[in-house]
Amino acid sequence: MASKLSTPGLLKHLAKRGYGAQAAAQQTSYTLPQKEPQVTTLPSGAVVASLENNSPISRVAVLYKAGSRYEAPSQQGASHILRSCTGLATSNTTAFAITRSVQQIGGSLEAEGGRDHILYSLEVIRDNLDSGLELLGEVATRPSFKPWELQDNMSRVKVELAMRDPSALALDMLHKAAFRETGLGNSIFIANHNIGKISQSLMQDYVAQTHLADRMAVVGLGVDHEALISYAKGLGVAGRDGPAGASTFGGGEIRQDTGAPVSVVAVAGPGASVGSSDAAALAVAQHILGVGPSVKYGSGATSVLGKAVAASGGVGMATAININYSDTGLFGYFVVADSASADKVVSAAHAAVKGLKVTAADVAKGKAGAKAAITMALESGEECVTDMGLQALLLGKYNDAAAAAAAIDAVTPSAVEAALKKVSSGKLSMSALGSVANIPYLDQL
Repeated sequence: MASKLSTPGLLKHLAKRGYGAQAAAQQTSYTLPQKEPQVTTLPSGAVVASLENNSPISRVAVLYKAGSRYEAPSQQGASHILRSCTGLATSNTTAFAITRSVQQIGGSLEAEGGRDHILYSLEVIRDNLDSGLELLGEVATRPSFKPWELQDNMSRVKVELAMRDPSALALDMLHKAAFRETGLGNSIFIANHNIGKISQSLMQDYVAQTHLADRMAVVGLGVDHEALISYAKGLGVAGRDGPAGASTFGGGEIRQDTGAPVSVVAVAGPGASVGSSDAAALAVAQHILGVGPSVKYGSGATSVLGKAVAASGGVGMATAININYSDTGLFGYFVVADSASADKVVSAAHAAVKGLKVTAADVAKGKAGAKAAITMALESGEECVTDMGLQALLLGKYNDAAAAAAAIDAVTPSAVEAALKKVSSGKLSMSALGSVANIPYLDQL
């Protein structure tokens, strides 16, 4: 049987002491302590956030500002390769040892990435947290990108590209149209012509540029905060970097004809950034317009966009788009329709968004939908950790579900109208994928 990682970590002993103290306290009382979220910014610039929810499963994530927006032109696709290579050999251990060690402790080690971030996450029972965190530290701070492993991993990358659905492609195209293939316009997927051209030295340079202390956040759910701070310090991540340049919303249109019987269209204007004053207002506006059916096999026909599609005479569905990044966002609508009637559906959806008149009843309904979405996200520990991590990374703080719900409650009809006016008064961007001959151009909407 393969042995576990032999390299001892500082947290191993600290965590054992911390959890041992908790166990001793629990022997005298059956009431588990309820704690508020805690956030600490280390002298290095790293942010540590935690929430003790008394769960038997502990979840810890290490995040960096290393998403696709930070790729230089010569590094296009590096963030995709970075998340795809998670779990391969590090400078201290092999891919086989990592895989077997994760299996031995009954844990789960994953990575995900976006335009703003790369996230390495660990999920494991509390008793095995110390061993799991050693593995997480290896993966998140010491990737080696051995040339033969990079080459072997290309088959996995090709499968990931082949499995992309049209909606993911359309949203990727929307970002390119909006931000003109720089910054947030960089694709989260590697281009086909770059497959096999990403070298070990390029990946090591990208990690060296992005995996820095002041671009890092360490978050935990069901962990001791002081132990998490010690773990973050023990990761050995150092270095500071200057602020990243903001992406500018340029506006534009990208159309790709595939001849498919179903067409996908996305239209959006400049939205709100994470934590901005308009973020809550646009969240309410999104639920007023509609976010798709809330029940299985439902049509979502009671929403503004649902009613517009039903009245258009076409076959399709529409949902609102509300995407938030560190410095800007996208707000608009997304349509999937039968190619023969896509023009009717897109025109109806556009008219519904453009002519939206917000009432107090609409805002109340939108608030209820937004708060329900926040509450339902609490059912998933994975979503909780991701949300906590992104807030810590991008804002340097964490607003829990109660604070988020309070921000939603404070939204007024005038705030929603003002936020929507900002979106509609700016330039729009559009992407269309499928049989685009029957889809109106942006200036025709």
